[in-house]
Amino acid sequence: VTWRPAPAAAGVAVALLALVASLHAMPAEPARAAVPAKSVAYLERAQNRDGGFGPAPGAGSTQMHTGWAALGLAAAGHNPRDVQSGGRDIVDYINANASALRGDLGERSRTILALRAAAVPPTRAGGRDLLAELVRAQEEDGSFAGRVNTTAFAILALRAAGRSRRDAAVRRGATFIARQANADGGFNFAGRGGPSGADDTGAALQALAAAGRRRSRVAKRAADWLESRQNPDGGFALQAGASNAQSTAWAVQGLIAAGRDPARVRRGGSRSPLGYLRSLVEPSGAIRYSRTSAQTPVWVTAQALTALAERTLPLRPAPRRRRPLA
Repeated sequence: VTWRPAPAAAGVAVALLALVASLHAMPAEPARAAVPAKSVAYLERAQNRDGGFGPAPGAGSTQMHTGWAALGLAAAGHNPRDVQSGGRDIVDYINANASALRGDLGERSRTILALRAAAVPPTRAGGRDLLAELVRAQEEDGSFAGRVNTTAFAILALRAAGRSRRDAAVRRGATFIARQANADGGFNFAGRGGPSGADDTGAALQALAAAGRRRSRVAKRAADWLESRQNPDGGFALQAGASNAQSTAWAVQGLIAAGRDPARVRRGGSRSPLGYLRSLVEPSGAIRYSRTSAQTPVWVTAQALTALAERTLPLRPAPRRRRPLA
């Protein structure tokens, strides 16, 4: 992942002026709006001929960006097996490149989530049993790799693979996460004591809900913390500063997991986080990272689509497209 600044100062100035104007006269927004069809089409057009996706159209495919694209499309109702290019679908790419899933447990958890969204068992991913690999990696304290974020994704992957809320690995992982909540109610990627962030709090809330702790005091405090961090433009930052689409998407999913309605989250009269995400949709369908940056548009669009669809992880399998009879 390469982070780049906005290419032109003039563009930043225009964006800031637009932002100030929007804060003084926030347009009315509907309580609900459909997932932008042009954003779904944008993602589908970005697929490479090997079946995978890169961070931007034309960039080489990676497991990371392919996995996120699969989840975004599935959230919008498109089964990853039906999204094809060059005769290869998303699952074909995942299976053909399963050997690239090394070391990082988050990679394996995300791939399990993507396969579940395609109704494909994670025990046969290019000859690998990703579920067994994940279960073996759990540590004595219940964590995965000792981190909140990695443990949250592992819990979501375990649930996606069919493990119940009462499963020992799921319960131990959820207990670890609950014990890592900061004094302010939020969560840090690494654990208790680091600054709370919207992304990690959103992921932790989804994991807690998946483990049956949606109504717990920890989950309520985390959702309260998220609401308190909303920016005047309706979006969320990773920790502090300008809003961005990905942090906003994680916040939306975390709020939904906690039973909150993101369409009603409007701190100080702001637009909702859903309205903020919709405001970043470009004519091409790509969803900008922020007012001043359009980096990694495939990745950003995919993650924003899941939030705009108001879906949380793990996703249920998307229906297969009906094919005409011969």
